[in-house]
Amino acid sequence: METFESRINLDFPLEVLAKKVCTAYSLGEFFNCKIITTGYEDFNFILNTASGKFVVKIFSKSRTFAIAKNLLNRLEVAYNNGISCPKIIKTKANKNLLSLKFNKIKFNLFVMEYIDGEDFFAQNAELEINELEFVAKELAKLNSIDYNPPFIYDQWAIINFEKEYNKNIHFLDNNIKPLINKAYSLFKSIKFDKLSYGFVHGDIIKTNIIKRHDKKLFLIDFSVSNFQPKIVDIAISVCELCTNKNKKQTQLRTQKFIESYESISPLNNYDKECLKIFMICHEALSVLETTREKIAENNNSHENNMFYENSLNDLKVLLNTKN
Repeated sequence: METFESRINLDFPLEVLAKKVCTAYSLGEFFNCKIITTGYEDFNFILNTASGKFVVKIFSKSRTFAIAKNLLNRLEVAYNNGISCPKIIKTKANKNLLSLKFNKIKFNLFVMEYIDGEDFFAQNAELEINELEFVAKELAKLNSIDYNPPFIYDQWAIINFEKEYNKNIHFLDNNIKPLINKAYSLFKSIKFDKLSYGFVHGDIIKTNIIKRHDKKLFLIDFSVSNFQPKIVDIAISVCELCTNKNKKQTQLRTQKFIESYESISPLNNYDKECLKIFMICHEALSVLETTREKIAENNNSHENNMFYENSLNDLKVLLNTKN
């Protein structure tokens, strides 16, 4: 299984790199650091210094400096437009993105404020109705920002379902393939030119919403945000945040979420018509990608296994499949 360190080719103690970050960003004396053991692709850690706590994101070895800059700009745009997300810390040279070379290895990274709280995945908690309404309004504001960044390909993005299906369908067991095939057929029926588009986060799941100790919520990880159909953010949010074992509660939570979203940014009729299809495609793609992670990347993490089980169960419910 790929380790977090191997994502960035880190072959020496993290403390060594962390101390260099402290110097570059004038964060004061280094105290300690701790890897954040959730998420895919990049490498994140908490840095504790004399100035306080910070989060450091080191982009994976597959991302160039230009790609890293492109991704970081997305977070800056969100923050500058009033979205509840972490503030980016500038270096002594007033730069947001830093490229550090150590032991012939280049690390592209940035530092942001530490939100003193936990994400909902770590808490193993559901969002309350008022919290769902808050997230919905933040997404509506985000989707309304006039910003079309350079495209970044994301394996988990619903719009890339066709490519990922063709590449990875062979990983699935024969008893799972019919479910994914049905979702794929629905995906092919979507008329993308009739959908409303905007700047979407693309990954609103429990690990990417932090609840600070004063109960304020923050959206994090904009690394897969793109200019896409707005219904993408709504479909993922409904699947990941609104679904409840109680059917009536799921309906109520979904209704409150969509009403709150539309109080800021109304959807067109075709957006609403496609919501369930996008939800099905999201769950199907999650099954596909977590399977690929498990087989091709040897990823047997609790996070990956849990996403697989939840996505498969939710996909069966959406497709009205009993077995």
